[in-house]
Amino acid sequence: MEPQIQMQGNLVADPIYRVTAGGLHMTKFRIASSGRRFDRSRNDFVNTDPVYMSVVCWRQLADNVAKSLRKGDTVLVHGRLTFREYDDSHGGPRRQAYEVDAWAVGPDLARYITDLTRPTRELEPVAIDATPTADAVPGQPTNAWDEPDRVAADSAA
Repeated sequence: MEPQIQMQGNLVADPIYRVTAGGLHMTKFRIASSGRRFDRSRNDFVNTDPVYMSVVCWRQLADNVAKSLRKGDTVLVHGRLTFREYDDSHGGPRRQAYEVDAWAVGPDLARYITDLTRPTRELEPVAIDATPTADAVPGQPTNAWDEPDRVAADSAA
């Protein structure tokens, strides 16, 4: 079972949108998340230290995040916690980092009101064989696509 994580946090910068060499859409951003706890010595609530986490989104989620979110927005993130190692770009030692491979990202509706807009998707044309047959009657439907009432009646029977 892969480790899953849910986090709430604020974007610390605008998301970065890229298209990979293989044509996949990717958006990456970082969030800061801190909690609150009751401190008995102060008799008050105090903020805990922030946790910074990188979040990676792919495909349609990447497109939607890049178009919707900005620095400072409070978001809810659900995804798979991953660990990666990489070379320091300045020639230093290898580095390690945790990040979230996001399955879902959304605004925190406890803080925002939002209007949902569904993205438009371009549909692939589907070839339909509408070649008249020898027994076709002029002016009469030649296939089931021309007769939606008949198709519904046939499927109900």
